[in-house]
Amino acid sequence: MTKANFQAMTKQELRAYVLEHRDDQEAFHALTDKLREEPGTEITSTEQMHELIEARLDDADVRDAYKTLKEIAGVGTTPFEEIKKELGI
Repeated sequence: MTKANFQAMTKQELRAYVLEHRDDQEAFHALTDKLREEPGTEITSTEQMHELIEARLDDADVRDAYKTLKEIAGVGTTPFEEIKKELGI
């Protein structure tokens, strides 16, 4: 099995990889390093880093779920806005 090259991945590719492989600590740390490189992001503790990454992963999960809901609504007979209302979003 070929090991993923985290250094060659973009931040978005690495974020997607971490979402799919949440137990991969090496990928998590590589993403941490990429996030530290962003201007305006000051990280002062491991706890803060975990919170920052979890928030970003949660945002990505919400975007993925929203996209999936929109696709499902396009195939079914229930309008997308009605599905959102039922889910409270």
